Amino acid sequence: MTTKIFEQRRDHYIVSSDPSLLDPDAINAAFGSEAMYWCTSLPSATLHTMLKNSYCLGLYIDVAKLHPVGLATQPKPEQIGLARIITDYVTFAYLTDVYVAPQEQGKELGNWLIECVGEVLDGMGDLRGAWLIASKGKGEEYYRRKLGMSALEQGKNGICMMRRLGPTGFGHNEDDAPPSH
Repeated sequence: MTTKIFEQRRDHYIVSSDPSLLDPDAINAAFGSEAMYWCTSLPSATLHTMLKNSYCLGLYIDVAKLHPVGLATQPKPEQIGLARIITDYVTFAYLTDVYVAPQEQGKELGNWLIECVGEVLDGMGDLRGAWLIASKGKGEEYYRRKLGMSALEQGKNGICMMRRLGPTGFGHNEDDAPPSH
């Protein structure tokens, strides 16, 4: 995989890895929302460093296509979603921070965004593994179906998935339990 810009368009929506399209304010607002219960908003400098050091697929409304204006004044697309991949661009990928704004849900945009993630992963010819954390049940089944993921069996073949939580990591406090659905 190269750092070449990935872009797909559907109707008036765009999925793009172009970092110049990312809207840190919109991303941070989403991080601080109830819809993304597993994370919190970040200090601006931290957020910018995180985005700069990740491969991000932004999901956008192509405002220019919805409301055409003169060629010289095309508005920037409005960010309504994200899928962030932490990667070395060759052998490892960790998918995180996937969201679609609540007002845009129910339009198959999340499925499309994850299909785009699949295309990015497929482009990594020497990929050793892609990882993510999903909820048991529906989340696990969804990513199995959409990306070919499988649950890691602890101890199988001597493998043990481990973690160390930082002070803002989800699950750090007992109160961090996800809402029951």
